[in-house]
Amino acid sequence: QSAHQSVYRVRTISSERIQAVGSTRLQDVLNTELNIRFSQDLALGGSNLTMQGLSGQNVKVLIDGVPLIGRQGTGNEVNINQINVNSIERVEIVEGPMSVVYGADALAGVINIITKKPEEGKWSASVRLHEESVGKEYGFKAGIHNESLSVGYSRKKIYAMGDFARNYFGGWQGSAEDRDKEWHPKTQWLGSTTVGVKTDDFDVYYRLDYLNENIYNPGLFSGIEALDQRYITNRFMHQLQGNVKLGDRWRYNGAFAFSDYSRKIQTTTVNRNTGDERLALGPGLQDLTTFKRLTARGTFLFKASDRLSLQSGYDINTESGSGGRLKEGISSIEDYALFVSAEFKPATWFSVRPGVRFVENSAYVAPPAIPSLNLKMQWGNRSEFRLSYGRGFRAPSIRELFFNFFDASHSIEGNPELEAELSHSYNAAWTVRLIQKEGVQLSSTVTGFYNDVDNMIGYGVKPGNTSITTYINVDKFRSKGLTWVNSLKHKNLDVTAGFGYTGRYNELAAEQEQGTGFVWAPELNSSITYSLSRLRSSVSIYYKYTGKTPFYIFDVDGTVGLNEAEAFHWADINLQKSLFKRIAINGGIRNAFDVTRITNAAANGGPVHGGGTSQPIGYGRSYYVGLTYKL
Repeated sequence: QSAHQSVYRVRTISSERIQAVGSTRLQDVLNTELNIRFSQDLALGGSNLTMQGLSGQNVKVLIDGVPLIGRQGTGNEVNINQINVNSIERVEIVEGPMSVVYGADALAGVINIITKKPEEGKWSASVRLHEESVGKEYGFKAGIHNESLSVGYSRKKIYAMGDFARNYFGGWQGSAEDRDKEWHPKTQWLGSTTVGVKTDDFDVYYRLDYLNENIYNPGLFSGIEALDQRYITNRFMHQLQGNVKLGDRWRYNGAFAFSDYSRKIQTTTVNRNTGDERLALGPGLQDLTTFKRLTARGTFLFKASDRLSLQSGYDINTESGSGGRLKEGISSIEDYALFVSAEFKPATWFSVRPGVRFVENSAYVAPPAIPSLNLKMQWGNRSEFRLSYGRGFRAPSIRELFFNFFDASHSIEGNPELEAELSHSYNAAWTVRLIQKEGVQLSSTVTGFYNDVDNMIGYGVKPGNTSITTYINVDKFRSKGLTWVNSLKHKNLDVTAGFGYTGRYNELAAEQEQGTGFVWAPELNSSITYSLSRLRSSVSIYYKYTGKTPFYIFDVDGTVGLNEAEAFHWADINLQKSLFKRIAINGGIRNAFDVTRITNAAANGGPVHGGGTSQPIGYGRSYYVGLTYKL
């Protein structure tokens, strides 16, 4: 089904939009989207997102429908910046509960990254070079240097594709001194290959994705020696997928995937005088943690009539972890599920899709059934209304249960006593197409959401040892909000403007009479693209205003304090130009408002809770230029 016909509301970001942003990482593409926010862990080089007021551990990240593994640093969520943006055909974002279809981690929604496939009947190849400053820093070992190569082949039934990319980030000095850097240098090597066979009745392919990431954290000299750390990530992801037509009414889609992820911490001692470097000795200075995930998923689709279709399937996920930082040395969690849903159209303008998922988890007792219900009403091509409800269940991950992480910036301990999260989620969306004429299209969409989570897993202070952070269950967590997005297309002009307002509730704060427990934060965003057809050029501006954002902090004495992050503006400007038939150049400004950090202040004017008085956002205004050559 197309996004327009689906009972789910799907936001799609095309490859053209990705090119228009001039990005080397997926965060740059999503940075100005409503209801999506990012935070940075500068110590470990990670990037975390939130959606609908819920953390990234409740957002399922998929590559071609297969879950991505990537437990970064101290976080439980996937780092979306460990994906090659040059291989992305489009990004599909479904907000709201998808637990029936995708299971755990899909409470806030799903980000599905669809990769490129070769064009039918010919060879294809492209080369991309991208150079970018990091703030005012640029040079051979400074700034951003990105090179990528993609080659594809398709003839008759057989197709194959491979791509390769190198991302070099030289770090950013910022306010750090001497050898230290506020943003650490990072090098990524990414590659993938796809081989498949496609006919009118089936499409079967194998895909391999590889990531190698090396983050370098140089230490300050104490006397003649300094301690340097490297965080080295390796990930192999194997996929075997098939889409088979079984007669006129049946279709089967299956996927089998295996992911092997490792993160190594390597600490070395550097001699100032000789430059000699050797492995450092001491507890926790050397570590290797691995995670392995096996996914087997299949879906049967039966089209009974034009008004009724049935879907059933299985979803098996097993994950194991090993390493010195895991309490049990090696641990595993298994999740087995069956799901069934039906889409019924009692009238041409009305669709209803009930669904239910049955789960067996090796570590936690799941509810007997996890239901969902989606409704869609459509009145011609002018207006459509969607309403959805979903029950959610998420068992704690291996990381939350058993993983211990202690270094100069973190003291985090797993909690094997955690309970599973249970949730109810409601979403609504109404789209009206006000003008639909040749050369002019105007539409407006209003959405609302409400999430009610029991036993939400978050960070808290360990009882009896206030110097250690651990995972705790918050009895009640809620988030609710609305968005209003308007879109205008007029000849060569494409304009969008939106507003969002998100509130979050914390029962611990409400019990301590911190207001009503709900704290609210506004957002505004806009994008403008103007195409100059005669010059084969386009100009794009992407803007987002993030308003003051209140948030609760658990103090060491067990009380809850209310802090407030200041508002900030973000804008990216890009110019694209096609030269001849095969060459395109682009250039622009990223972070035009030169944002680096925002301050945190107590919302009531009192002292700041939780220690930190600022949080990193960016590394200042940057300039970039890129070139793409296609064969």
